[in-house]
Amino acid sequence: MIKKIVGKNIRYYRMQKGLSQREAASLVGITPPYWGYLERGQKNPSIELVAMISEVLGIRISLLFVESQEQLSEELMHYLQMINGMGNKHINFILTIIKAYINVSVK
Repeated sequence: MIKKIVGKNIRYYRMQKGLSQREAASLVGITPPYWGYLERGQKNPSIELVAMISEVLGIRISLLFVESQEQLSEELMHYLQMINGMGNKHINFILTIIKAYINVSVK
């Protein structure tokens, strides 16, 4: 099941980036047919390959394991993409704020 989720997300983010399967496969260093197998959930990629794919797609690796993109609003996805483009220093700062907000809200 997880390879289907990862495959669906690979396709989603590849299309968001405007890459063809051939272009994306070339950037990762795999064949276009193998990329197709990954997107269809027919192959089980290594964690190293998933990391390379997330790097090429410009996303955090964890986003490839989210079960349903439809559950996330378009606006949230937009903000996640913006945050993803920031450096680690900025991302850590944003996470600190979010964690503080959650801790205050829960109390």
